Amino acid sequence: MKTRVIFASLVLGLGLVNTLATAATTTNTDDSPAANKPASTMLVNGSQKQFASYAELNIAKFVNTTNWQNFMSVVSLYNQNPTAVLNISPADRIKFNEAALQLTDKLAKQKDANASNWTKQVGHTARMINFLWNANQSTSETPDVQHFGINI
Repeated sequence: MKTRVIFASLVLGLGLVNTLATAATTTNTDDSPAANKPASTMLVNGSQKQFASYAELNIAKFVNTTNWQNFMSVVSLYNQNPTAVLNISPADRIKFNEAALQLTDKLAKQKDANASNWTKQVGHTARMINFLWNANQSTSETPDVQHFGINI
């Protein structure tokens, strides 16, 4: 009899814990590129300067190119005011993405451990900026209310 009571209590307790755990994990999810990334995984203010120093020492030839300047100018603009990158022209967006790809390629050829971390940060930063551009593009393509005969 005593073992039945203990077993019933155990089953009841596990059932309650399972119900509470399920209720506690019901949340809204954010599927943006930076949702699960701490700020240290992106090139933000302090790390941007550290990255520039690293690049000057390890990929000096690339630092002297216009691709480097294109990439860093967009990242700097993003760090100053993230919404300001929405005003960048489509041609400059293409230049930024080309520069990001070339920079990632240059970093991948480096053999030190820091290059791997910088490669990830460059990738996360580029994806976040592109996410903003894509989100802004999809909202700017919403149909105009006047097309449906409703004038406001």
